[in-house]
Amino acid sequence: MFKAQSGICDEPNLHGLTLFCHVMTDDVDVMRRKIARIPSIIDELSDRFSEAMLNGFIAIGSEYWDILYPEHRPEGFGSFPELREGHRDAPEQVFDLLINLRSDRYDANYLAARTLNEWLGYDIEIAEHVHSFRYLDGRDLMGFVDAPDNPRGLRRRNVALIDKQQSDLFEHSSYLFVQKFKHDLKRWDYLGIERQEQVLGRDKVTSEKLPEADIIGVTHASKTRLLDKNEQPIPLLRQNMAWGDTREQGMLAMYFTCQPKAVVNWLKQRYQEDDSNQYDPLLDYTQATVNSAFFVPSRAFLALSLERSAC
Repeated sequence: MFKAQSGICDEPNLHGLTLFCHVMTDDVDVMRRKIARIPSIIDELSDRFSEAMLNGFIAIGSEYWDILYPEHRPEGFGSFPELREGHRDAPEQVFDLLINLRSDRYDANYLAARTLNEWLGYDIEIAEHVHSFRYLDGRDLMGFVDAPDNPRGLRRRNVALIDKQQSDLFEHSSYLFVQKFKHDLKRWDYLGIERQEQVLGRDKVTSEKLPEADIIGVTHASKTRLLDKNEQPIPLLRQNMAWGDTREQGMLAMYFTCQPKAVVNWLKQRYQEDDSNQYDPLLDYTQATVNSAFFVPSRAFLALSLERSAC
């Protein structure tokens, strides 16, 4: 049986809907039961809208986890890291739950969200909801291909999901970091294509990295490469989507990993100056307004926790 929740490693969809929630009840047993049922509800809706490729998951916030499952905390599961240096600031927002839905139909996402909201009822409060969409075959609203070095095929599962050697209890689960970026597209468009390519370090059309001889200064590509200081691979799967309207717009970034410490270091190297006083230059044109950490438990863990609470 496929034990991971859908939506973690699934291929990109056309539409997304993400709900950031606070829990309003102290009845932990009720919340365990309701949360454990959500993957099955998503499965039932996916069967109903099979052509839409509906998928989704529920994730639990760092602080609420100890209330729900005090006896079993994933190793290394903590709050969103402090990212503050100079004008670059990514303040943490604490949420109890995150529900993410994706499909190729806007109405399927809407109906799925309503169904889950009815199931959870007055036990939760939706603090923020974000409608997202796939833009120009996987480009960010800045016009460049988003995460061109994202892992493909089975590699997606290897980097995103905890394996049995790491933890029997949390096998097929995943650590999740979320950032909602708001872009300053007026300033970005003013740069022109050549300067934009220098900031990103990639060709805007092909997404190929620029030759080293053509690069002036540090680039977004160099600051976000999936290799650490020791040239070891960083296990990271990005499931990013554009959001916005004609007034404001940006990107909802979701980073899944089986090794949270590696991704925390990856985030810090973007925000913090290195020995040459350089940081990710793309951060001059976008601001992360929502920053949160979650854990996406496997279906097996949710079922097991429900059985234990019933004993």
